[in-house]
Amino acid sequence: MVFRSTRYFFLFLFSAAFLVVASQAGAREELPRAEAVDPTALYGAGIDFDLYREGKKVGYHKVRFDRDGRDLLVSSEFHLKIRILFLTAFEYLYQAEGRWRDGHLQRLEAAVNDNGTQISVAAERSGGLVTVASAAGTVTERAPIYPTNHWNASVLPETRVLNTLTGKINDVGIERRGREKVTTEAGEVSATRYAYTGDLEAEVWYDDAGRWVKLRFAARDGSVIEYACRRCQGAIPDRLEQAER
Repeated sequence: MVFRSTRYFFLFLFSAAFLVVASQAGAREELPRAEAVDPTALYGAGIDFDLYREGKKVGYHKVRFDRDGRDLLVSSEFHLKIRILFLTAFEYLYQAEGRWRDGHLQRLEAAVNDNGTQISVAAERSGGLVTVASAAGTVTERAPIYPTNHWNASVLPETRVLNTLTGKINDVGIERRGREKVTTEAGEVSATRYAYTGDLEAEVWYDDAGRWVKLRFAARDGSVIEYACRRCQGAIPDRLEQAER
């Protein structure tokens, strides 16, 4: 086994959205609330990241957006494969389908294949409550609750999120760590780096429009997983849609 705890290792992978904006007078940027912005206006039809571990590409993470009347449909897929001596030592696949209305999550179904172990999480909103069912049990939480995704900047003021890997509600905190340049398909863009703590620890970068442009976290074994943007600025080149994973 490559990692001592695969569940712990991947607890970070879909958690970049666990953020609370640190208020700072005179800050240069003010990220927009995602519920007031059509994500297709920010990202186009989708987002694509390549995943790197110790400088080697090990997978991808993609997000796709669609419409069903007034609802926003969001599909996410993450695939990671670790090879040692040309053999697959570890493989992880995450797939999720979400339905959003007026900026708030209405329904979510997530499925994980954790190196052969199947995990599922389902959440549904009814009125002012969200019910979450998973192997950890069934919990009911006040709405709105944001899942552990990356694209939705509305999560920034929140201190609790739905962990779509475990079905649990996680408590989080965040600190603004300054401005940096991040490479995207449009070239270098200015972005703000945030570090969040609590039940999860990671670093995430957003550009001035509120687009998710980078993610980085440390695995339990000490290695670093880093997301590199292939499409996060709204461009939809055909080659990205046709590229094989």
